[in-house]
Amino acid sequence: MSNRQLPSSTRLPSQTRMRGGLSLLEVMLALAILGGSLAVVGELMRFGMRNAEAARDLSTAQVFCEAKVNEIAAGLLPPQPIASAPIEEMANLDAAGLWLYSVDVQQVDQQGLIAVTVRVFQDPNLKLRPVECSLVRWMIDPLQMELTDTSMEGAGGG
Repeated sequence: MSNRQLPSSTRLPSQTRMRGGLSLLEVMLALAILGGSLAVVGELMRFGMRNAEAARDLSTAQVFCEAKVNEIAAGLLPPQPIASAPIEEMANLDAAGLWLYSVDVQQVDQQGLIAVTVRVFQDPNLKLRPVECSLVRWMIDPLQMELTDTSMEGAGGG
């Protein structure tokens, strides 16, 4: 047998054309899909970072709020109205923004009790999306306690 080639009309279709690589259209389509998926992943990361920052700030506000309520309950701060006072002793713990607090005191239906509302919030001038937390705690009115103590002393001393 001789090493003769078949005429082109008798060749099989798979033998006539050998693929050497990807076409330009396929490469462009693959790059477009890759770019779109990178854009979507980038947006997801941005949303995740923003939500993580909001969660961190909310946790910080809750801790500051509980600390102020406990200071009032322990008698370190008097239960009187305060409006937008900075949290001085905790400002160095947070580099994201200045934290402020306010206190509101209201009488409740129960005699001798007051409702102390503490609100901790970020300065809206410094943060685009400020976070706030508020807690309400009922406690014995210190003025009522003083009146009770003086009446007890007067009754016991007489």
